[in-house]
Amino acid sequence: MGAVGTLRVSVLEQCQLGCLYCRPGTVRPFTAGVDRLSLDDYARIANALAGRVRKVRFTGGEPLLHPEIDGLVATFHRALPEAKLAVTTNGLLLVSKLPALVAAGLTGATVHLDSLRPERAQALMGATDLSTVLGAVDAARQVLPTVKVNCVVQKDRNDDEPWDFLEFFAERQVEVRFIELMNTGSAVLYTRRAFVSGQAIVARIAERGPVTPLPRRHPADPAALFRTHTGITFGVIASDTSPFCSECDRLRLSPSGQLRGCLYEVGGVDVRSPLRAGCSDAQLTALVTRAIDGKRSHHPTQLPLGRPFSMSEVGG
Repeated sequence: MGAVGTLRVSVLEQCQLGCLYCRPGTVRPFTAGVDRLSLDDYARIANALAGRVRKVRFTGGEPLLHPEIDGLVATFHRALPEAKLAVTTNGLLLVSKLPALVAAGLTGATVHLDSLRPERAQALMGATDLSTVLGAVDAARQVLPTVKVNCVVQKDRNDDEPWDFLEFFAERQVEVRFIELMNTGSAVLYTRRAFVSGQAIVARIAERGPVTPLPRRHPADPAALFRTHTGITFGVIASDTSPFCSECDRLRLSPSGQLRGCLYEVGGVDVRSPLRAGCSDAQLTALVTRAIDGKRSHHPTQLPLGRPFSMSEVGG
C-alpha cells in the first residue's frame, strides 16, 4: 500500500470565533479534554503512518488553543521527519506560539480571514482582531517557508473583496485561496443565502482583467490555481460545485480518535478505544490500514448526506 498523502489532524473543536457558517451549526458537544487523544496516542498513530504521509495539517476548531500544540507538532515531526507540518489558524494566538511551533518542526501556516475591513471581519467571524491577524501573517512570513490566507467568499457580505485580498497579500508574498461555502447540513439557510460558486469568484476577479488557469501543484491539492493579468497567483477551493474526490488523498483524524477518509463520512475507524485498551503496534497499524483501504467519497454528489455536522467537528 502506498502513501495516503495528507493527514488532517483536528485537535479540538473549540474556537474563540463564531463564523456564521460554522459555530452556529454545531450539532454535537465538543470532545471533553479527557476524551481527546493524548500525546502518547498521537505518537503511536504517527508511527503507524510512517512512510505513508507527505503532509500533516493541524486544524480545529482553533488548534492553537490546544495546550500542548507545540508538543503535538514535535511528536509528528519525530515520527515523520520528511513530512511537511502545517497549521490552519485564525491567527489570534499565532505570534505568541510561533517560536515554539517552529522549534517543534512546523513548516507552514494558513491563516483564515474573511475580510480586510475591521468591522466587517468581526461581523462575519466574531471576536477577531484584524491588526493581530495581519501581524500574525507578517510574523509567520518571516520564519515559515509556506504561509497562505484562506477567505470564505460570501454573497453580499464580502464578495466585493477578492481583488483587495489579492493586492494586499501579493505585496507580502502570501498566496490567497478563496473558498466556497460547503453545505454540511448544519447551517443550511445561511449557506443557501450566502453561497458564491468558485466560478463566480473567478469571474469577479476577472472583471479586473484576464485570469489564466494553472495546473495544481499536486494532483490532490484542493485548490485550483489561477493567475491574474498582473501576475498574482491565487487558489479557489470549490468543494461544492467542483468536487475533487477522485484525486483526494486525505485522511482525517478527529479529536476523539476517529480516522475517516472523507470530510462527509459518518464515524470512521475508531483508534482511540484500542489505544486505551493497550493494542499492539501491529493491531494499530492494521486499523490505520483499514481506514486507508476503506477510503471513498461520501460527498453529497455521490451519496446522501449522512448526518449534519459542523466544520469545527472535523477540521474543515
